[in-house]
Amino acid sequence: MDFLIKPFQTINEYRKILAAVTRVEFAKKYSGSALGKLWIVLHPSLLLSMYLFVYAAIFKIQFAGATTIDYVIYVFCGLIPYIGFMEAVTSGCVAIKQNIHLLKNVMFPIELIPVRYVLMSIVTQLISLGLLLILVVLNGSLTWQIIGLPLAVVLQTMLLIGLLWFLAPLGVTLPDTSYFVNLAVLFLMFISPIGFRPDMVPAVLRFTLYLNPIYYMTEVYRGTLIHGHRLAVSDLIVYALLSIVVFFAGSVFFTKFKTVLIDYE
Repeated sequence: MDFLIKPFQTINEYRKILAAVTRVEFAKKYSGSALGKLWIVLHPSLLLSMYLFVYAAIFKIQFAGATTIDYVIYVFCGLIPYIGFMEAVTSGCVAIKQNIHLLKNVMFPIELIPVRYVLMSIVTQLISLGLLLILVVLNGSLTWQIIGLPLAVVLQTMLLIGLLWFLAPLGVTLPDTSYFVNLAVLFLMFISPIGFRPDMVPAVLRFTLYLNPIYYMTEVYRGTLIHGHRLAVSDLIVYALLSIVVFFAGSVFFTKFKTVLIDYE
């Protein structure tokens, strides 16, 4: 049962170094741009605007009994975690490849490099979630369901760390991995219920929702942030099991694969 404890022990043991390195990388991320950290707000806002233009102005999607602000909140509840997912997966896929010189570094274990990329995306996401919470409060739709928001963030973090423990080492041995991952993440954006409701998907294609991790992720977030949004217990269970299994399976895979990475140093 050591594999159940080891990933948490490693993260906890190096938590201070991990936090320090994440802060430095987070500062460096926007240091070269003219608008700096303003992009933390601009990026999701501009992407939201594009979504609203496509779905509200072009496709003219409307939810019965919902106001414009209700639709904005609905889209943002799906868009913010998706952006966090996208940033972590696309950047973390080349995490080990870009930091292969740290393979034998005893001060900062190589398995924490993907974790650092996940934490950077989650920090950005938390800032966007803070803006969304303000919007929810102004809309007068904040409910007791908000207590489930930390669980949604924790499950997403575990899922992303587990995925990168699979993808980051593959990005070293199979350089084309990042290209396939980028296309897959882009494809998930179009088929995920971010700007539309799941029941708007044709019945014959609805099975694609249940194969899509973004669907479960957005449903959990909406269940905590949207008044009256009923989160199916089955969706929560599937998402929780998916996050936990991917996290531990990724940890085992990375541990086994780490010896292979030495040849690529």
